[in-house]
Amino acid sequence: MSSTSKVNTPSPVAADIQWSTEPPMQPGAYWFQCEPTSRAMLLDVRMKDGAMMVWWPNDDQPVEKLKGRWRGPIPPSSGLGSR
Repeated sequence: MSSTSKVNTPSPVAADIQWSTEPPMQPGAYWFQCEPTSRAMLLDVRMKDGAMMVWWPNDDQPVEKLKGRWRGPIPPSSGLGSR
């Protein structure tokens, strides 16, 4: 494999995803950060009964109830280990 391989090069789509305080409007994997100093966690946002929901902390919660920053949806990986 040459050193010019694009296996470890981030997708332009993933690199362009910005943080937002607006809750997700479509299903997918999102990074969520409660506070700027806290660690971001990956959450699975899904549609349930007509509302965007996440499992937080031990129950389904509407994304609108979570105050913080969102980044996503995260596109699926196409690199090694995604098979």
